[in-house]
Amino acid sequence: MFESGEVKFVILRLLKEKPSHGYELIKALEEKLAGCYTPSPGTVYPTLQMLEDQGFVRAVEENGKRIYHITPEGEAFLAANRSTVEDIFDRVRDTVRD
Repeated sequence: MFESGEVKFVILRLLKEKPSHGYELIKALEEKLAGCYTPSPGTVYPTLQMLEDQGFVRAVEENGKRIYHITPEGEAFLAANRSTVEDIFDRVRDTVRD
């Protein structure tokens, strides 16, 4: 569904819309893709860790869950890659429609 390295953009975009924990992100992706694709925890959690290491997200412990929030650096990264993000979401919408 996604090319190498694209999941990070999708996750950041989702976190910009709403801070979430990993399972919520998996479900949000599944919903956005109309059930055509469900990312595995083995994809989502390492990507979240990488984004946290890069300073693009931060995790806050809430009720025993790690809730991820996009940081100002993450928002700047999204803005700098706006056309890439739009291309990904356009392609996903086209795939879901077909």
